[in-house]
Amino acid sequence: MRTTTLATTLIILLCAAPLAAQTDAPQPTQKTPTSTAWIAQLDIDQIDPRHKENLAKITLLLRSGDVPRAKRLEYARRYLRGEYKFHTQDPEQLLDHESEYWYVLNQAVRTLGRLNDTASISFLEEKLALWEAEMRKPQPQRTLVAPSSSLTKAVIARLKAVRDIPEVASAADLVRRFERMLQHAGFSSDIGAWHRELDAAIKEADKYVHGRAGLYEDLILQYGQMLLEAGWKGVDITPASAIIRLDYEVGRGLLIRETYEAYVQLAKVPPDKAAQHIVDEAVHWQVYSSNELPKAQVLADMGVSVLPLVWKKLEWAAQHRDQLKGSGIGLVALMRVLATVGGEQALPLVEPFLNHENPWVRDYACQVKEHVQQGKVFSFAPYF
Repeated sequence: MRTTTLATTLIILLCAAPLAAQTDAPQPTQKTPTSTAWIAQLDIDQIDPRHKENLAKITLLLRSGDVPRAKRLEYARRYLRGEYKFHTQDPEQLLDHESEYWYVLNQAVRTLGRLNDTASISFLEEKLALWEAEMRKPQPQRTLVAPSSSLTKAVIARLKAVRDIPEVASAADLVRRFERMLQHAGFSSDIGAWHRELDAAIKEADKYVHGRAGLYEDLILQYGQMLLEAGWKGVDITPASAIIRLDYEVGRGLLIRETYEAYVQLAKVPPDKAAQHIVDEAVHWQVYSSNELPKAQVLADMGVSVLPLVWKKLEWAAQHRDQLKGSGIGLVALMRVLATVGGEQALPLVEPFLNHENPWVRDYACQVKEHVQQGKVFSFAPYF
């Protein structure tokens, strides 16, 4: 059975409650929001990662299509170099906020991989050596926070594979890239042998409450991103996606499988139709887990271009409750995307629910409105 956090459980209960009456629903005559990218006004010297509510904003800053690629790369490198206002080497501050700095560094490493920045290979290798040396020190002597070693190694392997095979014109090129990734990560290019090691790593991870399959898992997710890129460029990714065999029904293996499947599913949708596909599918979601969350993240990553689609779908859903097949959890995801990407532009659609007779609906609408008014955003699947 899929697992959810307490917050997600509360949202599921909210969505199972009676939905807004016809008179409370936004009217279709309302104007859709003007597409202005408020996120483009931010920079990393304005966002203090020591405040946990800012971590979702940092994720958006490093992922959003509303932020130019060059700027996202610049921000990622500055985070990794510690060249921003809120960086610190104070051991006490690091100890108090280690998880927040760790999160930011991981997001920065992921950004360099997601953007295929092969120019950062030597930079990441130098950083990895420094971070691993730092982690060998007793904690009181550390003056740095290090990101995930397995993630960094997977991103380096990906970038080297992209450098080796810069163009992907077919599924065969993708398979060759994966084989190169394995080699650069220190494995044999024998994919069958690698799968046997993956099975063992997942079984080991399942012994622990928050266990991960480490480098194996990170390599799969990096490969999934490359499948999505290639699919959106018109490559038939089906043969290349099939080389990853994930038959898990429980535990960590299930989470990896569902996330990987999200990449594959989206890769088969033309890029100009992807946003509409996600929006149409979301209103029928039965759950909000490791297959659905990445799709909401992709929608948020697309930026202000998705606002009219999300806005219209929520208007439609508010007036056609009887046609919704899902639990309503997808409506929550769409409202969060709207609030995250649109900022204050989302308020007109939220406000009709503030006085709803159901307390769960009122509470959720109030939460979204509060996030918008305080300049906060939501995150969805930041590890996708």
